[in-house]
This record gives sequence, structure tokens and C-alpha cells, in this order.
Amino acid sequence: MAILHITFSLSAQGSIKHAIRQHHLQREESVICVNDIFSIGPLTSLENRKQWLNTNIFRDKEERALYEDIHKMWTRSIAGIPCDMDIWIWYSQNTHEEIGLRYVMSEFISKCSMVFGIDATVALKRIHPDMSIHHTGELSADMLMKLRPDAKRFSLEECQRLAKEWAELKQNPSTLRVWQNGVVHAEENIYDATIIESAKELQDKNKEFWLSPATVIGQTINKNEDFMSDAFLEYRIFTMARQGLFEISGDTTDMFSYQIKYIGE
Repeated sequence: MAILHITFSLSAQGSIKHAIRQHHLQREESVICVNDIFSIGPLTSLENRKQWLNTNIFRDKEERALYEDIHKMWTRSIAGIPCDMDIWIWYSQNTHEEIGLRYVMSEFISKCSMVFGIDATVALKRIHPDMSIHHTGELSADMLMKLRPDAKRFSLEECQRLAKEWAELKQNPSTLRVWQNGVVHAEENIYDATIIESAKELQDKNKEFWLSPATVIGQTINKNEDFMSDAFLEYRIFTMARQGLFEISGDTTDMFSYQIKYIGE
């Protein structure tokens, strides 16, 4: 039986493709990626979403064009999928991939009857009880192959429930969602205090006021169990800079070409 694997990051897509090649499954299996970050930005409509991303997240025309191209590729890919193909959705328990699961289910609810899911968070406990991940893309090709036996078919009721939850998520105009044993709509500034805390810690530790934004963002991500978008955290740094809490020096078109300094309080 032919299998179409669906992932929510290019890293997970690449690892699954590598695993398929290693085990000579190319003729029977393929992989596509829904390359979006569902935890951020409005979900109310595609146009609203693109406008918000263009304004706050994408740096240049190339990033905007890439988003458009990948979305069109996804639309074309699922339009031509035969109904006798098995769909395997790879996800883990974080806001981004859990919402992605619901989005994909809304697309396939009337297309295919054989939809399976692999919850990497749960499956990982079978082989590595002490290991935890922020998102599926952290796992290697070998590790993902070991999780294949954990694929479970969604019942019709589960498919309908998840598709309904996607429809409900779209009704809320929020631009940020977090994972708290379920998807919760949140204010955009929910991470600001952690960003500031990370910057102050790094300034004290390094005895320097000017910091790399990548370092501050990395420290912030390490303080949270949920998957966090580095682009969204950078957007919040820019927002706080306009509020007078951070000073920025350098070329902000590249995260590694400028520095930031916390000047609040």
C-alpha cells in the first residue's frame, strides 16, 4: 500500500525522506511538508494570515515568495492524491504541530478514509522514556523509523472531531496560541517577560550589555517546553525596542548582523 507522509517542518520531511531512501521504500512512499507555523499569526483566512506574516515575520520578498510557492505546492499535491493512498501524519505535542494536525485533517476528511497519526511525543516514551522533544523535526531518520510501529489509524469520529476543532480555531482572531494540555489562545506579549529575563541573565553572565539576538532567543526557547518560533520571538524583540525596552544596533535584515541591549526599567 502506498503511503504519503505529512510533516510540519522541513527538517522532519528531510529525515523521513532519508529513512525512506535507506530502506528502499521510494516506490511506495513519499513525503510532503506543510511548511507553516500554526502557533503564530491569524488563522481566520489565508489572506489575513499572509498579510500578518508579511508585516511582522517575513524579512524580504524572497521569504514571501517562498511561502506562496510552498502553499501552492501543498494545494496541488493534495488535490491529486488518490483515495486509496494511506496518509501518515507525523506530529508531536506542541501548539504548532497539534494545530497542523487539525488543519490537515480538515483537508483530508472528505478525501481519504485511511488516515494515520504518529504522535512522536507518546511514541518516543516507548523506546526512550527519559527523552523529550520540542518538535518532531528534532528526531533523526533512524529514530523516526523506530517510531513507525506506533502509527495509529484515526477513527471517523476522531477525524470529524479534529476537523471541527480546526474550524473552531479559525473563528478566533488571535495571533498567538500556546500549548497547555491543549491549544490556548494567548496575548502576543506572553513571552516578553521571559525574553527580558533571558537578556538580563546573559548581560550579567557575560558582563556585556550588547548581545546577539540569536543567543537571547535561544535562551528563551530553552526556558519553555512548548515549540517556539524564533521568528516570532525576534518580532517581539523589535516590538519591545519600539516600546523603549531594547536598543538595537546593526543591520536588522539578518539576525546575525545586529545586536540588542536591554535598557528597560
